[in-house]
Amino acid sequence: MESYLKDRSRLFNADSEFLCPDECDRRGCKDPQLHVSVSLIDLIAISRNYGKKVSQLFRDDLKIGFDPLPGREPWVGRLSLELKKPCVFFDGKWCSVYSSRPIPCALFPEYLWMTYPPDTLLQRELIRDFPCIQRPGPISPQRKKTLQQLSEMCLREFFLSDLYLFGVSPLIIDLKNIAGEGLDELSKREDGLFQLPHEKVEKMIYDRLSSGGYLKEWEEKIERIDREDLLEELGRMKTLTDSMIRESTSCSVAYQFEGNRLRPIHLL
Repeated sequence: MESYLKDRSRLFNADSEFLCPDECDRRGCKDPQLHVSVSLIDLIAISRNYGKKVSQLFRDDLKIGFDPLPGREPWVGRLSLELKKPCVFFDGKWCSVYSSRPIPCALFPEYLWMTYPPDTLLQRELIRDFPCIQRPGPISPQRKKTLQQLSEMCLREFFLSDLYLFGVSPLIIDLKNIAGEGLDELSKREDGLFQLPHEKVEKMIYDRLSSGGYLKEWEEKIERIDREDLLEELGRMKTLTDSMIRESTSCSVAYQFEGNRLRPIHLL
């Protein structure tokens, strides 16, 4: 595990020419609408750097986040560990755990530059005003290889985290059967349309996960990682799950709440 953590940290900035522009207000580090999922490996790396137990990081600095799937209704999304916003590791204009920051942070924005045309990125409401999106920079061929390697590492780490915590990857939640409970929380947007604030959606999920015993179970699993023997076991588990990885979007099963318990359904 130690050598793996050192290698991923080295790759974060290897052959990169990108630096956050001074004029950037670092909204990506502060805006709750910008979801940053983290893996258990991310947590372990931050724990080593920050001097804080993994379990304490989970309780203080993370949440169980709900990220709607692209191209689907806002009621269908993926459950994962997410950084609370504004990020507690954000210090002024800089990241206090930069060398061990989560892989999704290390991939931004270069992986977007490499993957999508500039015009497409400028159509994304949440990020189109970012200086780094408006003025993409150069990416060397070697850096592109590194970014691809980091992306593959990221997929494997999330696959491991999902299986360890939830027993399934990805954990897709379909909230349509309880959507009516949030109608009294609807707010009107500037364009005249109504929306349910995302924090209200996550509270609906949190309350059910808590009363159903899921949060306690997941917290206990994370507490075990603070033990050296369980950390070694997680490393062995990673070796196994790396050979099982598949695209997380190729999922046909979701889960709905029945009371405070989750039951599987077919995802259409």
